[in-house]
Amino acid sequence: MTLRNDLFLAKVLNTELKYQYLKNTPRFQKTDRQSVSVAKRYLTSSVKSSLYVNTVIYGVISVMFGTVSSESGLSSNSFVLFLLLLILAIMSETQFYRGIWDMKLLTPLTQLPIKVERRVVPLSLFLYNEFYLPFVTIPASIIISIGLRSPIPVIVFSLFTVLFIYIARLVSLLLGVTFVKTNTNRKTKRLYLGQVFQVVIFVVFILAIEIATNPSFQNYIKIPESLYYFIPVSSQYISTLSIYPLAAFAGVFALIFPLYIYVQKKSFTERMETFADVSVQSKRKLSVRLKKPIGSLVDKDFKIMLRRRGAIMIMVIPITFIIPIVPALLSASPGSLESVFYIPYVSSIFLIDFILMIGLEGKAAWHLSALPITRRQFFFSKLFSIFSIGIVYYGVLIGIIAFVNRKLVSFMLLNYPFFAIILVAVLFAGGTYLVNAIPKEVYSLSQEGIGGRWIFLKTFVIGLPIIVLNAVVFAFAKYVINFNMSYYFKGYSLTIVIDALISYLFLRLFIRKGDHF
Repeated sequence: MTLRNDLFLAKVLNTELKYQYLKNTPRFQKTDRQSVSVAKRYLTSSVKSSLYVNTVIYGVISVMFGTVSSESGLSSNSFVLFLLLLILAIMSETQFYRGIWDMKLLTPLTQLPIKVERRVVPLSLFLYNEFYLPFVTIPASIIISIGLRSPIPVIVFSLFTVLFIYIARLVSLLLGVTFVKTNTNRKTKRLYLGQVFQVVIFVVFILAIEIATNPSFQNYIKIPESLYYFIPVSSQYISTLSIYPLAAFAGVFALIFPLYIYVQKKSFTERMETFADVSVQSKRKLSVRLKKPIGSLVDKDFKIMLRRRGAIMIMVIPITFIIPIVPALLSASPGSLESVFYIPYVSSIFLIDFILMIGLEGKAAWHLSALPITRRQFFFSKLFSIFSIGIVYYGVLIGIIAFVNRKLVSFMLLNYPFFAIILVAVLFAGGTYLVNAIPKEVYSLSQEGIGGRWIFLKTFVIGLPIIVLNAVVFAFAKYVINFNMSYYFKGYSLTIVIDALISYLFLRLFIRKGDHF
């Protein structure tokens, strides 16, 4: 009976967490019986759908790693798999813990006439967030075991999958505790050590997996062969019976598990503290200078980036997509396929940032419908914010290339305006669609509230053809314009005209003038 209660509460916890992101969408605003029934079914299915998708995707990746793993490459492939497992676990669990803490979901849960055991939270975490993680490593170990005709790889991989999941839980909880301890100043709300630490951890992990999986990086950063002697899942330990993996697991798990139990207990008491608001006596008298709505919204966006970890991730996310193309650019020649491809590729990355920045409105989205802010003003504020970030990133990319591949710098500088033009056109196409997808009378805004995972696909389906069109127009401008002008001037002239027309059409199509939230 106790297990049944725990399973029920675990489902309630995750369902309520998902509902907090979906409750302001049009699907959940209707009150007739049939609509309520449909909304309930959609909610329960959405709780499990991402789990099913992740299980299939990472199961396939694991099978591929197991299939291509030869005796010589077994150590590096095993290293990559467990690094991927650790990154995924930390990202999934940190999101789960932050959702519970930010939404204060344990408070209403304790009001139910059922005893809430301490194990409910980790049980809910495993069933609805971690269940797919063993599929990152176990399928590969099964294939390797079949190839080696030995059960040792399955045993060792299974043990260390459990260990890495607990390590990820510990790291996620420590990140949460660090955030509490270093972000309690409610007067200034500046970026504190906890947020910086979380961002640095994310960047380090992404950089590590890029180095491990991208052979081009190994020309610049070499993974020492001696490292594999310390990794228990290396080929020399799993191809024959060895005591080292078992001893390593026992020693590390004996240290990690008690520490995890302690930190979990600590975090779920201190994290539930309520912080007192700033008293009236301590508030400063501010001289308010009124700004136009777009300027005020842009100012708010950049201030949020100095206050919230989720917001500063907007600056970090492009790094994960730009890093893979850096090795190719370090050796590319002007006009080559690699040097031309990076312009549309980097432009498309900032559609992701546009989605994330809209979702960061969160619970503060009530001001969109409470203030006289039009959807066009909201769109242009996000456009300016993301455009500014994109321009800075392009400049940083040129700076990196200048140290290694100076012959490409002049080519990238000549294409700087082209990148800016494409970026604006793509943001107009995908951005206007996103703003149009925001529900009316929104009070809490998130990625889930504007379409969930599918919103990424829909946005790219709209935005990517614009990139192709820009490339075609720029390339064929020399055949269309007969005046005696340079190739770049012809390309920029025609592209700007075409993009201005397309941007205007998208603005008229998705966001009507004077349309409010």
